[in-house]
Amino acid sequence: MTQPQSRSPTRRLVAVGALSVLAAPAQAASSANVFVYVGTQGNEPGQGVFAARLNTTTGQLTPLGVVAQLARPTWIVADPKRPRLYAVSETGNDGKTQGKVHALRADTKTGALALISSVDSGGGGPTHLALDAGAGGLLVAHYGSGHVAALPVRADGGADGPRSVQLDVGSGPSPRQKSAHAHGVAIDPSGRYALVADLGADKVFVYPYNRRTRQLAPAAATSVSVPPGTGPRHLVFHPNGRLVFLISELVPAIRTYEWDARQGRMTELSVVRAGGEPPISGAEIAVSRDGRFVYASIRGEHVIVAYAVAPKSGALTEVQRIASRGQTPWSFRLDPSERWLLAANQGSGTVTVLKRDRATGRLSATDQSIAVNKPTSLAILPAR
Repeated sequence: MTQPQSRSPTRRLVAVGALSVLAAPAQAASSANVFVYVGTQGNEPGQGVFAARLNTTTGQLTPLGVVAQLARPTWIVADPKRPRLYAVSETGNDGKTQGKVHALRADTKTGALALISSVDSGGGGPTHLALDAGAGGLLVAHYGSGHVAALPVRADGGADGPRSVQLDVGSGPSPRQKSAHAHGVAIDPSGRYALVADLGADKVFVYPYNRRTRQLAPAAATSVSVPPGTGPRHLVFHPNGRLVFLISELVPAIRTYEWDARQGRMTELSVVRAGGEPPISGAEIAVSRDGRFVYASIRGEHVIVAYAVAPKSGALTEVQRIASRGQTPWSFRLDPSERWLLAANQGSGTVTVLKRDRATGRLSATDQSIAVNKPTSLAILPAR
């Protein structure tokens, strides 16, 4: 793989613990800068988590290169309170081995990552993480084996092995639904439940979660099903804590649910079709900080769709459908200023930047694009 950093003679390879990281030359500290970390499907030597520097004033995206050599770090998540990053290694889909969860410490000046810990993830093919930063826990969804695991996070930011593991059960009519495939996990705002979108079982499992012990109880009777062949993928809570938005993959649609935190119950309110027929598929979903807009990425059409959220009902109305400026937008993320949306285009091997109007929610193209091998997820940490 040829990475953009190889063209810069001023950068150097720095060994940190078990990792090799590419350190960027020192730059003047600026509050306008953040580090963008890119999870990838890279599985060869020299591949792994990629980093770039985003100027949140101008939208300029500057590649820094591979900063953690990990096998298939397809999903990464940042700690909102300290310079820590957590990544899965999506391995073990053969059912014979477990995947891995890695904890990494970020250098806030260079963006370099240092390995703190690597532990078994609790199942095969881990594909998604949710960080319970307040209580010090990680939840891991395993597409390969259907397991959901809870891992404790130590005071130094490292992760210990699974404290609790549960197994999704179910199947569906699609050839991809022969067994359960836990694809996305979210912790409800009360911290008492973990919601798991399972592509194989056509279900959102509701697991009672004990933040103190990092224990998951068996799935509750309040778990909800979607129509056969839908394939739930990811879900996100509205900032008000009363709404949940679920995007499905096999049938690209978004469902809005009312969330009852006292009973751990989801009640479907509405559904919108987000894309066309297969091979078009739903991928990622996010909601703006003010709760007024929901965004979704649709693979096959290679677009980002913006929706306005009805204040009372949570119903979605399409505002815009815009090209992601790449192929197969696997995931995307809004930057901290929410002036920019960054798309990880797995098919074209690019991360692109779209400008966002915070008043209208609409997006517009920019000329900012960097090359990254098979990008699949994004996380952001402050830079100084």
